[in-house]
Amino acid sequence: MTTHFIGHLLEVRPHETVDKKTDKVKYSTELTVMFEGITEDGFLKPSIDSIYADEDDYDTFKDKKGRVIAIPYNCSTSQFGQRYYYDKTLPVMLLEKNPLDYSQFDKSKLKQNTDKK
Repeated sequence: MTTHFIGHLLEVRPHETVDKKTDKVKYSTELTVMFEGITEDGFLKPSIDSIYADEDDYDTFKDKKGRVIAIPYNCSTSQFGQRYYYDKTLPVMLLEKNPLDYSQFDKSKLKQNTDKK
């Protein structure tokens, strides 16, 4: 299943991993994306994740650094944890602003609603 990670593209960097069995080096591009949410108490809760793309995708993303972006990705789960991979079959979207901007949200109502439980 493909979904989109929406947030600020903080960093685009080359990444290399070494296969321990073959000692072969694999190169890729690491995209660091930050999403800013809020807690039930109305406090800022940033979430930062890395999405991996092919080495050839470095040029695609380097000019988008610092922008709000929607990156299509797939998740892979293994015994070593989860990794997110860029899905090239869908376009990367540049956004004017974060569509999930919580600054317009009335945080006082949120706390009142959780206290009524």
